[in-house]
Amino acid sequence: MTNGNLDTLSLFGDDVFSSTDLNRRPGEILNHAREAPVTISRNNEQFALLRREQVAALVNSLNRVQAALLVLVGADAAISGRDLPPSVAWLRAYDNDDLQRLRSEVLNTTAQVAFGNGDWNQVDAVIHEWRESALVAQSGLLDSMLSADDAAETPLPSPDEILRLVTPA
Repeated sequence: MTNGNLDTLSLFGDDVFSSTDLNRRPGEILNHAREAPVTISRNNEQFALLRREQVAALVNSLNRVQAALLVLVGADAAISGRDLPPSVAWLRAYDNDDLQRLRSEVLNTTAQVAFGNGDWNQVDAVIHEWRESALVAQSGLLDSMLSADDAAETPLPSPDEILRLVTPA
């Protein structure tokens, strides 16, 4: 048996038990799993035993990394002039310099969170702000508002109105 590390969820440095151990001492093994991941070994197969919250956190992290990677791959495709996946078509609103800044910001924020210096909401917020800015730029509303006569000031439309204008029905 080796000690596990809860902070890194190191599945290969955790406590290892046989399936026989699990049958004979389930309470003890579950107590170990409460503190750190546990490996159950049976017939040359290994199974991870983790608390449900740990699995949920791992799945959540995977989903967030995938979303960030989709934006990063989309930005790379846009810079290279390749077709974009429909979910990141909004990246077309940016020139290459902006796309480089977006990639840097998304990558750096994702790395900070992955290394434990923040939470995934920060990555979501970065992507959200870039997407919202792209939608405003694509709508042309900001340009028309900036070029309008100062005497005829009008309030900016709500984000929902902008989304309805730029999102195909």
